[in-house]
Amino acid sequence: MGCLSILQYAQRHELYEEVDLAEIADECRKKTGQTPVVVADGRQCVWLLYRGCDFYCGGQYKEFREACTNLVRRFRNCGVHLVFYFYGLPSVDKKEKWVRLNRESAEQMSKSLTIAHEQGARRVRPNRYPEGLVPCAHVIFREEPNSEVRLSTGICHQEIAQYAASNTNCLGVMSVNADFLVYSGVPSLLILHGESKAEEGVSLRRFRPAIIASHLGIRLEHLPAFGTFAGDSFIKSDELQSVHGRLEDFYNCRGNPLAAVAKLVKDNAVDEMCRIAFGDRWAEFLETVEVGIGQYGCKPTVSDSPTEGSDWSQVLHFIESKHVSGEIPGMVLSLAKSRIFRAGAALEDMADGAQNVLSTAEMLQPMRRRMYTVLLWESGEGPFRVEEFFTRRSDVCQEEVEVSKWLPPGVTHPGLRRLWTADVEWRWRLFTWIVGAPDGDGSALRSLQPQYLAVPAAALSFLRHEACCLERHEAEVLAVVAVTVGRLSVQQLAQKQLPSLDTRAVYLASLFVRTALQVLDAAAICGLSFPRDSECLLDAYFDGIFFHELYLKAKAQSFARIGAHLPRDRPHLGPLHQLLDVIERTHTSRQ
Repeated sequence: MGCLSILQYAQRHELYEEVDLAEIADECRKKTGQTPVVVADGRQCVWLLYRGCDFYCGGQYKEFREACTNLVRRFRNCGVHLVFYFYGLPSVDKKEKWVRLNRESAEQMSKSLTIAHEQGARRVRPNRYPEGLVPCAHVIFREEPNSEVRLSTGICHQEIAQYAASNTNCLGVMSVNADFLVYSGVPSLLILHGESKAEEGVSLRRFRPAIIASHLGIRLEHLPAFGTFAGDSFIKSDELQSVHGRLEDFYNCRGNPLAAVAKLVKDNAVDEMCRIAFGDRWAEFLETVEVGIGQYGCKPTVSDSPTEGSDWSQVLHFIESKHVSGEIPGMVLSLAKSRIFRAGAALEDMADGAQNVLSTAEMLQPMRRRMYTVLLWESGEGPFRVEEFFTRRSDVCQEEVEVSKWLPPGVTHPGLRRLWTADVEWRWRLFTWIVGAPDGDGSALRSLQPQYLAVPAAALSFLRHEACCLERHEAEVLAVVAVTVGRLSVQQLAQKQLPSLDTRAVYLASLFVRTALQVLDAAAICGLSFPRDSECLLDAYFDGIFFHELYLKAKAQSFARIGAHLPRDRPHLGPLHQLLDVIERTHTSRQ
């Protein structure tokens, strides 16, 4: 998918309006009597909000949180409700495409990182932002007044389009993806235009499918066929080039393939379109074209109803209800329903791969296996397996992991629905078992203040004692960051400049973020937060550039004075020593 040529055509011919959000919201309110809504492509918003930040050092999460809250505040000031859609379930029938895209992504990331290290510059961005951004965005947007988060259970773009088409008070879809110009019933594509502060208004470019179709000389109902033949992924690029050349000759539109495609779809049935476009081979492409056109129809997603008497079906229904509203990470339903875990290309594996036989996804596998046990405890007798996909250097690997139904003595699983509402002691015992904490009741983690320090403590303890991939002095630098980053403002963090990148620091920062996210996933499966979801996000205890700065200073001193850069006021020393004590306490061997 990706009808970029249609958006480029509309931009070239200025088929858009510069609109003020407050004005069009007021018009909608008067017309419908309802609060105006904009449905947003969540991943696209993450790109937009993070684009001015660093892509190499592990993530600037405090700046990102501020950008997210400012965006929602600007829309709220205009009287508009925001609905953010994010990808929720992996598409089982698109495994090969996911593998191909991740292999290409890994290769591009490796090249970008090589250039950054060789030239001492970070102007070449990897094609992926730090992976902690999307999970953080789920929580930040959900906690903001006048906005909500939804995770898809099918094809995300189709669910976005369905929402926009079925709500009369929806102003349009905020995205830069041109597919939304083709989906039936979507009123408009909205693209943020210009930079504004939180207290200022919102300027948008509004692209209306009806105006674009009219300019092309076709009707709205022709747009799905037009998008299919103009250039989405259903017709391969080399074949599409031949089709466009054939159509230009047939309709005497040499050098203007979009005009030729418009004439093709205007008055022909699908089979006739294929005869003209593909010649004698038309029949072998007919089904592909029909599927391509059909994807742009808006069909409501139908969830499976829980089977009468099936406990696991009831659990799945319970998980899905929390998934759709963004209350739990998307991987929970993916594992419970599809038994699939996907870890995409990670910058840390590109940065330090020569020093590690295993990728970071593989190093975290012991924690994940225990997580699978807790999540799938009620799924039946089995045997059950989870299909894991992960990137090792520039290759995508696949492995089937068998799910164990064993729990250690003293650890009880009351069932997932009961666990999420039950006594907190049950939740803590299961959580500490998953993350590999040495004390069974989690008393050491629970003693930390502020409470969110339980996340970096669990992550660093696991990396030190079970994964065995982190040196003590490296854990100490990360602990200093966790304790002190909260005292730095967004402005102070934004002003920090790094003269160069350190390969090991890039690796450690991204490794820590990935581990912390897995700890948060484990907490979600056990129904825990520290103390609330919005208060234990990455920005509370990590910033990539701040970590890089402290790491370089400590390295220059041969890591002899790790705590030398702490502020002199005593309040920070107590939490640091307590955190280090939890991280470094004697580790109990696992049976």
